[in-house]
Amino acid sequence: INEQKCSFIRSVYIVYTVLGDVSVYVVGKDGYDELALAEVIFVITSAVKDVCGKLPTERLFLDKYRRICLTLDEIIWKGYLENTDKDRIRRLVRLKLPTEF
Repeated sequence: INEQKCSFIRSVYIVYTVLGDVSVYVVGKDGYDELALAEVIFVITSAVKDVCGKLPTERLFLDKYRRICLTLDEIIWKGYLENTDKDRIRRLVRLKLPTEF
């Protein structure tokens, strides 16, 4: 389990964690308080681990960067959390054209 840290600066919440060699930050305000952001960061870190197959090193993260971006695009849409279900996210990424990888 990754330790998450939270900061609150000028009405903006920041939740962050370290995943292997990668630091992950999520930022929100209003409806996206620290609890909502904790859910977002959990989904993101789970998805990145799923794409990489393990905790990412910097090299592995860069090798899988396109797939990670597609995955993040299915999780967050126009700044809002859209999908949290791992299986649904995987299916949606598979629907993308191979040239988009």
